[in-house]
Amino acid sequence: MAPRTVQQAFGLKDPEVNALATLAGLEGYRGAQGQDVAAVAANVLARRLSGDWGGRDIRNIAKSPGQYEAVFPYSMEQLGDPNFGAKVLGGQGEFEKIKGIVNDLSQVGTQFRQSKGAQSFRGTAAYKSKKPTDYLPVPGKSNFYFDPLSETLYQKGEKLFASPGDQLNQITAQSSGSSDDRSVEQILGQALGLVKKPELEKAKSLTEIIKEQVVKSVLPTLINPMGMFGGF
Repeated sequence: MAPRTVQQAFGLKDPEVNALATLAGLEGYRGAQGQDVAAVAANVLARRLSGDWGGRDIRNIAKSPGQYEAVFPYSMEQLGDPNFGAKVLGGQGEFEKIKGIVNDLSQVGTQFRQSKGAQSFRGTAAYKSKKPTDYLPVPGKSNFYFDPLSETLYQKGEKLFASPGDQLNQITAQSSGSSDDRSVEQILGQALGLVKKPELEKAKSLTEIIKEQVVKSVLPTLINPMGMFGGF
């Protein structure tokens, strides 16, 4: 099954998702539609892909020296604790809201793409050093991001952020551009390896094909039940 959350796509542990929510909630501008919170999460995950910002564990990345000022006073254990996250973010409801944003493949993926997988992060106080090429999710309000990943790492991230909807759209686009005039039964039958293409032209339905295959595989066992155990 295709991943539906950031946690599933990146293989994050529960404490890592909690840490990502707490970090993004404290560092990000929480107004608008959550773009900057999602952008902080995308920034952390870009660093995770790089591996040069404290390794792969979100808690290590969060605590990397001289980086995310908002979580500097807190320990890795605190960042991984949902109760602590709720406390510093102003309540359980706010923590769950932020956690929902950072775990949303679509929202975080959008920020990842728009920032080109930016690894570097600057808070609003550093606007004076912002360049025209730097990415700003919410103009005048949020942080900005720069220093994109290499093309190889960016493409790796793109694949991880590809949601089921993205994959379905890609398949649909490929299908719409195809001149293949086979029936659904023929396409599925060949894809499943049930019959070869010449046989497909004679097949009446996929159901009949499946029945034939089942009979061929099961009938010998019914005739010689001991065959199930290797025979004597």
